[in-house]
Amino acid sequence: GDFTLIICALIPSILAQCTIEKAGPFLSRSVFEFSTELIKRIAQETENHFVASTLSPWTLLAYTSLGASDNSYEELVKILRLHRHKCFMNKFFDVTKEIYTPTAETSLEGASAIFVDENIQVNDQFQKQVRRAGLGDIKQVAIDNYEYVAATINNYVKTATNGAIDELVVASDLENVVMMIVDALRFKGTWEIPFPVNETQQMPFYDEMSNEIGKVNLMTITDNYNTRFNSEINATVVELPYSDRRFSMLVFVPYFEEKLNNVIDSLKKITVKSLFKDFEDKGPIEVNVRMPRFKISSDHNNLKELLIDMGLRSIFDPSQASFPKIADYPLYISNLIQKADIEVTEEGTIASAATQAQFSFKSFPTNVDANKPFFFMIVDKKTFIPVFAGAYSKPSVY
Repeated sequence: GDFTLIICALIPSILAQCTIEKAGPFLSRSVFEFSTELIKRIAQETENHFVASTLSPWTLLAYTSLGASDNSYEELVKILRLHRHKCFMNKFFDVTKEIYTPTAETSLEGASAIFVDENIQVNDQFQKQVRRAGLGDIKQVAIDNYEYVAATINNYVKTATNGAIDELVVASDLENVVMMIVDALRFKGTWEIPFPVNETQQMPFYDEMSNEIGKVNLMTITDNYNTRFNSEINATVVELPYSDRRFSMLVFVPYFEEKLNNVIDSLKKITVKSLFKDFEDKGPIEVNVRMPRFKISSDHNNLKELLIDMGLRSIFDPSQASFPKIADYPLYISNLIQKADIEVTEEGTIASAATQAQFSFKSFPTNVDANKPFFFMIVDKKTFIPVFAGAYSKPSVY
């Protein structure tokens, strides 16, 4: 008899713990750990020059876990660090949905969708769960007409990003596809304190050994910012808040002659929360920040290979994938592609006229010079979840 009682007692206690307050930190850790692993691989592939959202593939794959079983489910739980309890998964999706809800000052524009062959009967329950989670759609299309499907996908993405991202797939991407995950995102936000436009000037950009490798439009600002010299990752971290106060960009500038790769590799030693705790303990200091004005667009069409390398194998393998709760048909994920773009200017991540305040500073500020390869992350300060990450290593005058 005792055994049954223990099981009965366990279930309510898990449900009692299933609150946003409990789910938030768990989700934040899961997404961060998954992100550091994926970012490390993207950075190597792109020679440290990219922008990507790791939150959206995490969320989209977490959706598919709702329909997965056997090895596919176990790998998703392990690699995405998912909670096995459905109540927690629903809470996770409540949190991600909130992150993706635009505010007046900032917005994540984009579209995520799971495209499935229209001849496959997608389980109603699964469709309902995905709709409830609120980030993506399930779109059923005539997969055998590649040109038409490519146009449908591209149109969907173009509309969702207000024309910023137009061509995500070409017809040849779609051969033999039964289920494909598509993701297009851009972040728009204005800085809480804009960089003074008249201070921006064309300056050299250096490599990690201090050799000049090109020119950039270097923006400059002196103000009070949260700034830390972090010896765990051998980089200076400065927080540039967006005007809505919810999102911030963290800029990571490696110490002198430290390789950006090493900094990215050691991100796993920290958490976003620990960085902000450190900021809070010490308070802002007067800093002179210099960073390039830039735009990066990245096409990640090999996410599948990177995820396989991380251990997510069976979901992409037609002979092993198991998604019985999505459909009765033997489904597998053919591909996962993402297109992301970011623009960083004096006003923020999109332009708008801003009046310039004049500041006078008395002391000698600390310098943070992102005039050599650096890493950045746009984080949601409410949940400590990284929304975008990227690196800048290939200078151009923008």
